[in-house]
Amino acid sequence: MAERGADDVVAAARAVLDRNRRGEWTCPSVVLYPHQWLWDSCFTAIGIARYDPERAAGELRALFRGQWANGMLPHMLFAPGSRDIGSRRVWQSHRHADAPRDVATSCITQPPMVAIAAERVAHALGPDARAAFVADVLPRIVAHHQWCYRERDLDASGLITLIHPWECGLDSTPPWMDALCEMRLPLWLRAAERVHLSRLLRSLRYDTRLLPASERASDDEGLRMLALAVHTKHYDFELRRIPRDDRVVLHEDLAFNSLLVVANAALARMADEHARVLPDGLVASTARTRVALETLWDDASGTYCSRDAVSARLVRSPTIATFLPLWAGTPDDGRVARLLASLQTAHGSWPAFPVPSVPLDAAAYQETRYWKGPTWVNTNWAIVQGLRAQGADALADELRARTLAMVHDHGFAEYFSARTGEPHGARDFSWTAALTIDLAMGGAADAA
Repeated sequence: MAERGADDVVAAARAVLDRNRRGEWTCPSVVLYPHQWLWDSCFTAIGIARYDPERAAGELRALFRGQWANGMLPHMLFAPGSRDIGSRRVWQSHRHADAPRDVATSCITQPPMVAIAAERVAHALGPDARAAFVADVLPRIVAHHQWCYRERDLDASGLITLIHPWECGLDSTPPWMDALCEMRLPLWLRAAERVHLSRLLRSLRYDTRLLPASERASDDEGLRMLALAVHTKHYDFELRRIPRDDRVVLHEDLAFNSLLVVANAALARMADEHARVLPDGLVASTARTRVALETLWDDASGTYCSRDAVSARLVRSPTIATFLPLWAGTPDDGRVARLLASLQTAHGSWPAFPVPSVPLDAAAYQETRYWKGPTWVNTNWAIVQGLRAQGADALADELRARTLAMVHDHGFAEYFSARTGEPHGARDFSWTAALTIDLAMGGAADAA
């Protein structure tokens, strides 16, 4: 964008974030997403920290309203007065002794971006405010990371197991959807499929009333994700209680575990800078994760993959997640070169517009379908960080410029066509606006 209209696009992005502000926190989209989401608020805080660090600190503090007594940070905090009755009935967080009493939440988590965002925000604050902020949030972040390892790494392998695709952030990504297609369905869903009830249920979906159905998860996928949530609810969403059978999908998710490595490093740096000592058990778990991430490498394809936690098989359906280990610190043993070569294929992950969520030449690719093909600013922002971490600054600069140009020309959409740049999903989307600010104000040589 060169910095084509940089000042104008930053001003427009700030206006989006102001319109989406809900007191101390920012919703992703006023119309489609009125609640607070975990990694959305983290991305939002990273952008806001560029111009209003105090507001960014408040954004993260607001997330901890929903933290459970056991340390979990839920992926959703329901907005006060919201009429989202269906979602509230799925979760019913008030039934759990560990859940907060004054805010309704979901009962699962999302990628642990909060340590990454907190480090960025802390560096943007003045010395006194920084010390107070870190003193407030650091113990809470530690508690969340401890929860991840205690409740989701039952064999102490170092890899976190997710119990639902909503936890990975890339909700309808093919590795999860393929597994859901193989999941044994409950009787009510089998009956619904026999009478094609999913078509009727579309009328009850809020998202497809506002957006074309072709841009969202399919009706069948939506029902299967709902069925999985209902099933795991029978076991209070606790991994140790969930039977390992064909009614569940459990993944050692690549995106989540890659971001966990980055988050663990950010947490360690914050603790060191502020003379805090992390618990020995957490430090040991952190070290295991860094090593264990490399077990998700598939040498035959030259990619990283998620792993089915029940069968122990790698899930080889290609997605953008394969590039996230670049940020985590892929070993320089030829893997980086293979990933960069794969990244730069025009017919796959390097088309006219920034990196798509699924390569264009993959069987699962769908141009406008949510996480099955469109390009998203948050994952491209993460790849920029990864390229910088690997010293591939020229490529990082190019991806940064292409991402900014796309937003400049097509607006602050939730996601975009990787072929045409056409906007899809919600408009005036908060993390698109926030990360555009971070990319624009960071400059081409800004270190990750």
